[in-house]
Amino acid sequence: MGLKRREFLQRASLALGALGINEAGWWRLQSRYSEALAQTTGRKLAFLVGINEYPDAPLSGCVTDVEMQQELLIHRFGFLPTDILTLTNKQATRENIETAFINHLTNQAKPDDLVLFHFSGYGSRVSKMIDEDEDNELSASNLTFQNTLVPIDGIAPNDRGRAINDVLQETLWLLLCSLSTTKVVTVLDTSYVYPGKNLQGSLRIRSRPSSTTEQINIKEKAIQTQLRDRQNILGEQEIYESQLPGVILNASQESQFATETDCNGLSYGLFTYALTQTLWSTTPVSKLQISFSRAGSSVEQVTGANQQPELKQAKQQKIAQSTEIATITPVTISYQNLLSPSLPPASGVVTSVEDNGKTANLWLGGLPISILDTVKSNSLFTTLPDLDSDPNFRLQIRSRTGLKAKASVIIETNNSSQQSSEQQQEEFQNDENTNQIQKKPQKSPPNSQLLAGSLVREKIRVVPRPMDVMIALDPNMSRIERVDATSGFSAIPQVTVVPNTQAADYVFSRVRETTIAQSPSAPLPSMSQGRYALFSLGQVLIPNSSGEGGEAVKVAVQRLSSQLKTLLAAKILRLTNNEGSTQIKLRANLATVTPEAKSVMRRETFGISDGEKFQTNREEDVGKLGVSDGLLTLPIGSRIQCRLYNDGDRPVYFMLFILDSSGRILVLDPTISNQPGNNAQLSQTGMVISPGDSINMPPVISNSPRDTESFGWRVIGPEGLSEIMILSSHEPFKETIATLDGEVRQVRDDRLIKEVLNPLAVAEAVLRDLQSASQSTIQSTGLSTDDYTLDINSWATLSFVSRVV
Repeated sequence: MGLKRREFLQRASLALGALGINEAGWWRLQSRYSEALAQTTGRKLAFLVGINEYPDAPLSGCVTDVEMQQELLIHRFGFLPTDILTLTNKQATRENIETAFINHLTNQAKPDDLVLFHFSGYGSRVSKMIDEDEDNELSASNLTFQNTLVPIDGIAPNDRGRAINDVLQETLWLLLCSLSTTKVVTVLDTSYVYPGKNLQGSLRIRSRPSSTTEQINIKEKAIQTQLRDRQNILGEQEIYESQLPGVILNASQESQFATETDCNGLSYGLFTYALTQTLWSTTPVSKLQISFSRAGSSVEQVTGANQQPELKQAKQQKIAQSTEIATITPVTISYQNLLSPSLPPASGVVTSVEDNGKTANLWLGGLPISILDTVKSNSLFTTLPDLDSDPNFRLQIRSRTGLKAKASVIIETNNSSQQSSEQQQEEFQNDENTNQIQKKPQKSPPNSQLLAGSLVREKIRVVPRPMDVMIALDPNMSRIERVDATSGFSAIPQVTVVPNTQAADYVFSRVRETTIAQSPSAPLPSMSQGRYALFSLGQVLIPNSSGEGGEAVKVAVQRLSSQLKTLLAAKILRLTNNEGSTQIKLRANLATVTPEAKSVMRRETFGISDGEKFQTNREEDVGKLGVSDGLLTLPIGSRIQCRLYNDGDRPVYFMLFILDSSGRILVLDPTISNQPGNNAQLSQTGMVISPGDSINMPPVISNSPRDTESFGWRVIGPEGLSEIMILSSHEPFKETIATLDGEVRQVRDDRLIKEVLNPLAVAEAVLRDLQSASQSTIQSTGLSTDDYTLDINSWATLSFVSRVV
């Protein structure tokens, strides 16, 4: 049985009061929870565990993971705060975790309820005896292993005198099977195989060595027996992953490592951040697999083949990693809307209001980490009104630490005038003193006060001018190497050497045996004295950055000068990513032409769903589409094509860039002539799509349907990650096209895809074009800064990441 409406609203009122939301705010926010109730006949329960303070080897991002999940579930998915239980650090003992799971989830969950369990912390492995040999001795052939979750009171790996006190995988499986509902999401941001070191590059690994003892805590065995008896599971009958309810979202595959990192004062698990951030911006019609796939691509761009997140479906075989869009039968799609948001996409939420309504504290968990780093003084956000009569509040950032920001509150009235909260209050009092009648809202109480719980979205993005690429130096290099490298990099414009990896984009280091490539099968340069290269923070070798053996440090740095400009250009282009916040209505379908013609990936701005009350007008039936749980894979030699749709009411100019797996930046020639079958128009400022029209990119250059070479462009390689970016704007890309003039060259046999020879100049021209398109809005805000100030709603960027194999 689901929660009755009256009981639901009573509990929601108490929960909101616990959050500091007063009675004046309840009338606005209760509609959110009523809406969440209407979307499910059951209750929503969550149990979140995060452990940093391990006594032998502390972690630092696990409690942040819990906070990110909690804010997401409350403010995006309609969970009541009182229905979310958290255990962190010293609270998260083995006994407390297992008891809390039973009391909070097993004993409360009903058949139609939604349950989410999250664990962030160390994982490990313990040996499990299958049988014994004739001499009653344990032999390697009689051993198998099972994974464990390490609680705060887990014993040290080298402690032979005590029994293992971990939460065994078998116990977790029994706990999950004890739930009365099949609507279960299990998120495990941990890993189990210890590689003999604590770091992968500059990332901390969330696994620790296996225990040296095989003895299991007697209390752990007892709870397993209790759970088996409760579910009538006989003896030692094994529970298989395929029998578990719902879905399991693993931070990495079985033999890989889950990692966490520190970035400018914020510690977090790479997978949890990517997953929660993606879910902040997802729409109700998006499938869980789509959000998971996007999170996985964000992780793999940092970690390469060392960490590839994995989705496992309950009561089904693991989904094959193939394409991101595939036709799936009705029996396999039941889990895909387990996490369906009840509220619109957002960048974050107002957590509290201070100083008589003049200052707001924000949680910005909906921003990608690279975009979060740009949120500084003068960045502007706006609230999402719950009702048509509510005013918008503009929130001008004053300071930010990690995901938390402090902002000045500005009221935006219907006539577009802006007033501080204090000015609004004074004017209201003056009207009363002069006996002038002011129209009050039809719904009370007065709505001129910003309330905690209000969702916020980006309004003005501030991008530094000039932008630098940040390089950290491997601390394992010698002092003289580091001195020479610092001197060399200081001579290159727009390159800054940072003292630690927390603020770095890349790491300069020697090529070592532990180096990994973007793709598991990609070749690595041979080991040689003095071979230097650039790496990601996860120690992934940047393509074509390794030099010849024996080169001096300064020679290596000078050799990298041109490539650093390309990497900086890619960083700038990625900083335009805004599909989760722009109101431009744009969508794009990516398809393979060869070796098989099929749609493989789709992207759309939230503006499509937001503007139409979460209902899309796309041609495809969304309910019949699904995605794989892995990153889109494209074979070398295949041909791909993209179709762009303008679902808005204004013309849209666009550019298409490809950040290919070899490290180059390519562009769709913006001066190509219009071809039959395309509804885009050619002008001297590039291509533009009329409202309601669409275009193939590149345009078809042959009328023969059998001429596959005339469709799309060819994936050249090498193996690694590739990214396609579609930038669009209501204003033409004049400076970008002018900068490209004469600075491109042919790419093999592709007539319409060209290599950009001056990528940094082109990327900076893109920012100037976007700033030009933002001018009218910027002037209305009164912002004044030497940096690029970009109106989020003046452009849209869609991004497709794929693995080339």
